[in-house]
Amino acid sequence: MEELTRRPDFICDPVPENYRQRFEGRKGKNRSLTVLIVVLFLFAVSVLDAILFAVGPDGDRYAALGGSRGYAFLTALLKGVLSTAIFTILPLAGAVKWHSSMTGKLYAAKIRKYETGWFAGFFAADCLVTEDKKGHRSTWYYNDILSVEEDGGSFRVRGEGGELLIPKMYLKRDAVRSVRNHLRRYCADVYRQDFVGEEEGISLVLPGQAASEDAARRQREIHRDYLDYAKNTTSFYYTETRLWVIGACAAYLIRCALSGSGGLSTMAWIGILVILLCIPALTGLKNMAARRTVRARDRRMKTGIPTELKIGKGGVLLRSGQEIRQSWDQIRRILEGQGYFVIGRIYLSKKSLTEEEAGQVRALCQKYAGRKYTYVEMEPQKAGEIFRTFLPLLCFAVFTAAVTAVENGAAFYQEDGRNTGTWSNGMWSADRGNAAGSGTDGTDADSKTAGKAADGADRSDGAAGFGGQGSREPVYVITPDKAALHLNASEIQIDECYSHNEVNYSSRFFIDGNGILYGASANEHGELGNGTTEADITAKGFYREVEVARDVCHVSLGKEFMVCLTDSGALMGTGNLPTEDNPIVTTAALELMSDVQYVKCSPYGMIVLKTDGTVWCAGRLCDGDGNVIREYDGFEQVMDHAVYADAGESTMAVIRSDGSLWMWGDNSSQQCTVSSRVAEKFIEPTRVRENVRMVWLDRLAFYDEQEYQGYLGAASAPTDMDTYHAFRTYVLQDDGQVYACGQEGTFVKVTVTERRD
Repeated sequence: MEELTRRPDFICDPVPENYRQRFEGRKGKNRSLTVLIVVLFLFAVSVLDAILFAVGPDGDRYAALGGSRGYAFLTALLKGVLSTAIFTILPLAGAVKWHSSMTGKLYAAKIRKYETGWFAGFFAADCLVTEDKKGHRSTWYYNDILSVEEDGGSFRVRGEGGELLIPKMYLKRDAVRSVRNHLRRYCADVYRQDFVGEEEGISLVLPGQAASEDAARRQREIHRDYLDYAKNTTSFYYTETRLWVIGACAAYLIRCALSGSGGLSTMAWIGILVILLCIPALTGLKNMAARRTVRARDRRMKTGIPTELKIGKGGVLLRSGQEIRQSWDQIRRILEGQGYFVIGRIYLSKKSLTEEEAGQVRALCQKYAGRKYTYVEMEPQKAGEIFRTFLPLLCFAVFTAAVTAVENGAAFYQEDGRNTGTWSNGMWSADRGNAAGSGTDGTDADSKTAGKAADGADRSDGAAGFGGQGSREPVYVITPDKAALHLNASEIQIDECYSHNEVNYSSRFFIDGNGILYGASANEHGELGNGTTEADITAKGFYREVEVARDVCHVSLGKEFMVCLTDSGALMGTGNLPTEDNPIVTTAALELMSDVQYVKCSPYGMIVLKTDGTVWCAGRLCDGDGNVIREYDGFEQVMDHAVYADAGESTMAVIRSDGSLWMWGDNSSQQCTVSSRVAEKFIEPTRVRENVRMVWLDRLAFYDEQEYQGYLGAASAPTDMDTYHAFRTYVLQDDGQVYACGQEGTFVKVTVTERRD
C-alpha cells in the first residue's frame, strides 16, 4: 500500500460547527479596537471629572489657599487615572481573561468528546484507508468488501473485518460526491444505492390529521423537540469583546447607583434592574413564541391541513395554513442537527421524514446553499455552565461595588463635592452623565469612520480610489452566454468556472462532452504535445483538429504554451512553459502539479489554485507595453485561504474565503479596481475590495466563444466582441451587483445582457 502523503479524499468530522466557532472565536471580532475604545472612554471620563473638579468649588478652595487650579486639575487627574486603571481596567481585564479561559476549557472538552468519531479517508488503488485523530489506521481492501450500501443518511461498508459507517451529515458536499464516486468505481459489484441523489428538487407532503396513535405520539415528540431546540438556542455565551463592553457598562451603572446623587442613583438602579430582568424575560418570550407555534400547528393538524414542503433551485417553499417562501439568497444559514433541519425560518424535524427524504433535503441544501450549510448541535446548557458564565461578571460587579462604597466613605473631597454628585477619587460626575454618553457615541462613530477610511471600501474614487463609482448611471454590457456567468447563484462553484474553449492567435483548444481535449494549432512551440513542432494542415489550409489528451475538465492558453487540468487534479502542460527562470520547452505533455482545482494563464505566466486553498504563480506578468511587473522563480506560493484565482493580459486576481478581492499587475487604467492615482502598478497582491463573489479579467466570460481566430478566414468573431471586452475587469459583489473598470480609468455599475442572434 502506498504511503499516505496526499490530502484525504474525505473527512468525517462530527464536531458541531457552533462549538468550533465558539472555541476559535472566543476573543470576538474587533477585540483590540473595543478594548481601546473602552479604556479611552474610562480615562476620558477621568479627565472630564478632573476638569470639573478644578473649575468647581474645590478648585476655588485651592485658589483661596494659595494653590492653582492647574495643580488641582493635575492632582484630580492623577487620582482619577490611577483609580480607573487599578480598580476598573485591571479587574475587568482579569475577569475577561478568567471567563475566556473557562469558556476555552469548556468547549475544548466538548470538541474532544465529539472528535472521538473523527476520521479521514483515503482511496488508494487497492484499498480504502481510514485514519483517526491519534493516527490509528484501518484498511479496507476492495477485494474483501462484502457489500457497500448507500441510503439517505450514510454509507455503510461491510467487510470481513467489520463494518465502516460514514454518516453523510458529517461530510461536506464535495466529500459526499467523492465517497460515492470512489465506491462506485472500486466496489461496483457490491455497491447498492437505496438513495437517489443529485435531484433538481423535492416535494414533500406531510399529513395533517394523525392517523394512528403512533403518528400522534410522533407528533408530540416533534413538538417537544422543537421546544427544546428553541430553549437551547438561547445559550449564555460571551466573547471577550462583549465582556469588555458589558463590564464597562456594569461599572458605569454600579458607580452611578452608589454615587449618592438621588436622581442619578435612582436611574442607575432602574437600569440595573431592567438589565437583570431582560435576560429571563427575553428567554421567556422566546419560549412563549415557540409554544404558540406548536399550538398553532396542532390546530392546523386537527383541521386536516397538510404541510407541503418544496425545495428546488429557486429556494424553499413551506405551506401549512400559511406560506413561507425563501430564496437561497434570502436564507442566511442552514443548520442540521441530530434530529432536525433549520432552513432559514423553517424548522423541519427528521422524525416527520423518511431516511431517504432526509437525505434528499440534505443533498439539495448542500447543493444550492454551499457554505451556508452547517452541522450543529444544541445541547441543553447545564446550571453549572450558566453559573460559570456569569461568575466572572458577578465577581467584577461585587468588587466594583465594594471599591465604590469604600471610595464614597473616604473623605477625599469635601462634603459639598459629594453633594453635587461628584464621584470620589476623580471618577464620574452626576452632572456629566449626558456628556459622558455623548463622548462614548462620538468616539465610536469616529472609530468606525476611521476604520472605513483605512479599509478603503467606502472611499470615493476621487479621494482614494477604492470602490468609488465613476458614473451614477449603469452601463449595459452584452455577453455571449449570460447563464454561464451564474450571476444569481449565492455561491459560484469552481467547476462552473472551467473553460472548455480557449483561443489565441495561432491555436485553439477545446474539450468535448466526453472530456477529450482537442487542439488545432500552428504548434510552433509544441503546444499540441505530439512530440513535434510541426503544424498539421488540411488540404484547405486549415489546421487539423487532433486529440491531445483525455479525462480533461479545463484548459487555458498562454502565448506560447498550453495547460490543462485533468479530472484527477493533475496540471499538465506543453509548449514553452514558464515554470523556471529558463522556460521549459516540451513537445510532450508534462505534469506540472497535482491536487490542482483551477489554473489560468496570462501571455507569459500562469496562476494555479490548489485544493488546499493555496495560490501559486509561475512565469512573468507584464503590462500592456511588455514591461515586466513581476517575475517568479519557478512556482512560488503567493497566497492561501483562496477560493478562486484568475489571470488576464496584465493583471492577476485572487478571491479569498472571507470574500476579499486581491489583485496585482498593471493598474494604469484602474484594471485593479483602484484608481491609478493610488498606484500605476501593484507588484504584490493588494486587498482592493470586500464582499466579492466573482471576478473576470479582460472579458465577461469564463471561456472564449471564438473558433479559429487569426488563421481561419471564416472566423466567428462576434460583432459585439468589443462590448464584453470593453472593460478589463468585472467584479460581482455579494449583493448581486456587477461593476466594471479599466476603460479610461472608470469604475461603473454594469447591467449584463445577452446577445440575441
